[in-house]
Order: sequence, then C-alpha cells, then structure tokens
Amino acid sequence: MDGRGWKPEYGISPEGLEMLGYVEALPRDVRRELAEAIATLCRREGYLSLHDDVNDRMPSPAPAEETALAKVIPLFRRSQRG
Repeated sequence: MDGRGWKPEYGISPEGLEMLGYVEALPRDVRRELAEAIATLCRREGYLSLHDDVNDRMPSPAPAEETALAKVIPLFRRSQRG
C-alpha cells in the first residue's frame, strides 16, 4: 500500500490517484452519474477499465481451432483419482 489505500501493482497512475481524491469528495449520486458518463465514453472509444474482463474483448477462436482437441496420455484412470 502507498499510504493512501492503493496498491501500486494495480497500476493506478499518479493522475488517477489525484482525480480519485476529487471524485471521492463528491456526493454519492454525483459520483455514480460521473462514473456512468465516463464508462460510456470509454467504451465508445474502445478503452477498458481495471474491472473489465479482457477475455470478453478477445476474438473467439476459429471453429476448427475450437473443436481440435489435444492428444494426451492420461496418467490416472477415473477410479484412481483421489
């Protein structure tokens, strides 16, 4: 933690931390309205948030890749699993 409640490994920039200080000072309903407006703008421009699942944005594999299974040698039979 950096003393302000944020972990540096989360990748929040100094500018982001500065903005959060102002946003947190706003009333709850104004924060919600602002967050919705920012989310709409960012999604329209193709930006992801820290909360978005990147897998949702990745293209689906081609049908041939989807059905091709790897050939593996099973190490255990079902009855041996423990």
